[in-house]
Amino acid sequence: MTIMLKGANAPLPKGPFRIAVAREDRPGTPLVAAAAVLLDTAGRVRGEADVVWGDRPSHPSGAVRHLGGAAQGGLLVQRLEVDEEAVEAAVQRVLVVVFAAGGTFGSVAGLSVEVTGAEGRPVARYEVAHADGESALVLGECYRRDGAWRFRAVGQGYSAGPAALAADHGIPAQALPTAPVPGPAMTEVHKEAAPAPGEATGPAMGGETPPPKYEKTPAQEHRRTPQHARPLDTVVHEGHGKQELTLVNPEPGRPAVVEFERTRVPEPHSWFWLWRLDDKGGVDELSIFSSTKDARGQLLVFAKGEPEVRLRVESSGDWRLRVLPFDSVQTLTRHAAGRGQAVLRYEGPPALLRVTCEGPENIISYVHTVHPDGTSDRAGEIGTLRSMTGPLAVGPEGWCHVAVKLDHAASWKLQVLPLDDVREVKRELSGHGWELVRLTGSAAKVRVRLDSKAGSDTIVLATVDAHLRPQKQLCAKPGVYMVPPGLIAVRTHDKWSLKVRR
Repeated sequence: MTIMLKGANAPLPKGPFRIAVAREDRPGTPLVAAAAVLLDTAGRVRGEADVVWGDRPSHPSGAVRHLGGAAQGGLLVQRLEVDEEAVEAAVQRVLVVVFAAGGTFGSVAGLSVEVTGAEGRPVARYEVAHADGESALVLGECYRRDGAWRFRAVGQGYSAGPAALAADHGIPAQALPTAPVPGPAMTEVHKEAAPAPGEATGPAMGGETPPPKYEKTPAQEHRRTPQHARPLDTVVHEGHGKQELTLVNPEPGRPAVVEFERTRVPEPHSWFWLWRLDDKGGVDELSIFSSTKDARGQLLVFAKGEPEVRLRVESSGDWRLRVLPFDSVQTLTRHAAGRGQAVLRYEGPPALLRVTCEGPENIISYVHTVHPDGTSDRAGEIGTLRSMTGPLAVGPEGWCHVAVKLDHAASWKLQVLPLDDVREVKRELSGHGWELVRLTGSAAKVRVRLDSKAGSDTIVLATVDAHLRPQKQLCAKPGVYMVPPGLIAVRTHDKWSLKVRR
């Protein structure tokens, strides 16, 4: 069995497999419901029936079922079953989600998900280690890859609750589990019969007791995966201070990411740098300077599928690096949120990418799209004082990585918007910072202006191709320029205005 870290994945056997969601049984903690959510290729449900849980225990196709729950050996366990051969062709992923009522997952202890094969043999297990103020959580997902099924440990929480998770995947509000009224009836789950002698006990057991709506659970504990139990496709490097090391791509020829984490930082100073070394010993900065003691994030180090890379770490304390394979990257559908530096995978047509961030100061950084050949395009500049709506460039391959480069002191939100939402320059248009706009009609002379109070004289206008990649620069400073019709990228730090002269 593979013991998984967040983001890791493992192959699933053929034949129906069962998923057990377990947590420690402690009184006075939130009520929890487990559910399976069936998603199409766009990451959306097709209707209310695509959410399977205790009150709706079977999908119309019969491919996914909620088998109920029981109290076993100090744990509360709910079980799901997926018959992968019966899953409709339109379904690409099956999410394993949990919802908390009357509290958050920060007070739920021992939350885990375990997958077993048709013979009852455990295949993969993921233990949640960092839940806090979230009341909805995606534990993992079963997904199709090259004609087979795999399981990925996701661990994505929603502090805004079930409604935010529902918005991400188009789930109707009435399809979500409804929170019960706490009371004596909620303790009935503790009175279920213990397993018969010789029957399996623990999360992998496959009994089919009546499905409860919610089950009681406990105080979340921070758990570190034991050294011997790390997933087979994850390599971990730990160190202190300054160090140079070689990282090996787990899947040469395919992209891979490096996840970094501060593990111990002395007072009162803190810093963290991560550099990539070239063949001549020179360095290119990969990670921004971070002054936060709990800094963590991801870097797309193996963008071209390189077999290995050399890195230099400079840190004021202890650190940990994990090399994660291609499939471990979080999928960007319509919305995503996080903190600090991150890498996401987007599959879909070229679109708009709206980015907002919040932090204690005016932190400024950038968002890039990274393509299969390792080349990248800057989608826009982000800062805690303003948002941006830039191009989400996607080549003919139909996918790209989105790299957020931000100090861990700031949080971010991403939203994918259709190109129909691009603002049009009909006669005059103004804005602040990077943006993708559209000039309607025919080619025209356009007066480009910057806010005189900014003290800057740099603004770039450029055309983009059908994939939204930069094509031709039209200007680099304010003035009057001939601009062709179509999509135009505006790039500047400051307030700007465009006025058409026909």
